[in-house]
Amino acid sequence: MWGNENHGDFSTAYFSLGDVKNLKYKIIALDIDGTLKGDSSSISPYMLEILEECSKRGALVSVATGRSLKSAMIFLRQAPMIETVVSFQGALVSFDRGEKNVWETFLSPDQVSLSVRLLAQSDVEVVGYAGDDVYVEKMSDWAEAYGERNGVEIFLVDSLEEIRRDLYRVLGVGDPAVVAELESHLKSKYFSELYATRSLPHFCEILSIDAGKDKALAWICSQANVKVEEVIAFGNGFNDVEMLKWAGTGVAMAGGESVVLEVCDDLAKSPNEDGVAVYLENLLSKNQIGL
Repeated sequence: MWGNENHGDFSTAYFSLGDVKNLKYKIIALDIDGTLKGDSSSISPYMLEILEECSKRGALVSVATGRSLKSAMIFLRQAPMIETVVSFQGALVSFDRGEKNVWETFLSPDQVSLSVRLLAQSDVEVVGYAGDDVYVEKMSDWAEAYGERNGVEIFLVDSLEEIRRDLYRVLGVGDPAVVAELESHLKSKYFSELYATRSLPHFCEILSIDAGKDKALAWICSQANVKVEEVIAFGNGFNDVEMLKWAGTGVAMAGGESVVLEVCDDLAKSPNEDGVAVYLENLLSKNQIGL
């Protein structure tokens, strides 16, 4: 129907929930890296066609990403049907393709101080995000490459505590084993003060306790009068766990982190196989997308 002849037949292993649920999904939440985006930086015509059809049927198609808003919008230039963007791990919600910030939560000065102190106890680089600007306490090869790759200026400061700007997040960059231990420590000891997650194995992110993809999407639901069971979310990484557990249907991508596979309701093919589009096309064929 939508030109997916190269994607093979539908497999019941991937669509068990779609077969049994008699409801329509009004919000589709998509992680970017490892979910919507695979090895290629381009979104396939098939994927774009399916997302456009979902939008035409009245579904709100949103991304929910750990990327900054600027980085997310660079990728989403090719997907004009995606107008709602949850960025910075849910610390920012933007409408009108990033032009209108409608909900955001920042780290308080006390939370910034606590984050910097905790990160200083581990062997990690410390990075802060204020709007589209990135601040580091040490200029490194990684920081320079990050700035060039994302088209942002990197500002060197003695301490993130000195920045007189609201920070969306503080990031610790280091060895995956160190970062995993750091995240576990933060989640167990400081869960009531900070929101900690990993977007990549070497990234430990610290945000306001009010941040999180699930919380941002819950706010969107409240504005759109959508029930949580009418939300379907797709993800693959550590930072998608809460979103997939919260959503009415949480779909993990094949090849995702083991913890994601443990909490999901269903499984989609890998992003290199256009797994999101294949899954959604099946729901479209059953009239389970839209108003």
